[in-house]
Formats: sequence, structure tokens, C-alpha cells
Amino acid sequence: MSRVVNAAVVVDGDIDSALKKLRKKIEKEGLIKEIKKAMYYEKPTQRRRKKLLKARKKLRKIQQKMKQLEMY
Repeated sequence: MSRVVNAAVVVDGDIDSALKKLRKKIEKEGLIKEIKKAMYYEKPTQRRRKKLLKARKKLRKIQQKMKQLEMY
């Protein structure tokens, strides 16, 4: 599970913006999700259930958008 994330460069002592850029890069790479996922073991059945619930939620959201578009 090794990944390479480019470091943010500090310009004129502006550490806050460099830290913000680094966090954005890490989040975009999905590194935080991987770390949280690796912190504890999740049973395959739990993983499948979570995936199914996520798909249902996404479908429900799409259906709601379609209903709103039909109203107009």
C-alpha cells in the first residue's frame, strides 16, 4: 500500500496554503479513505452490505432529480 503524493511547496512562509494544497491532494488520491479502511477489519458481508446501501442511496438520489426535472 505504498503511494507517492507530491509535497506542497511553502512559498513566502505561507504554511497554511501549502497545508491546504497537500490535504486536497491527499483527499483527491483517496489516501484518507484507504487509511481509515485499513484501521480495522471489515467482514466481506459488511463490505457488500455497505456497497449495496451506497448504490441504493445513489439510485434514490438520481430518481429524485428525475422527478424534479419532470415537474418543469
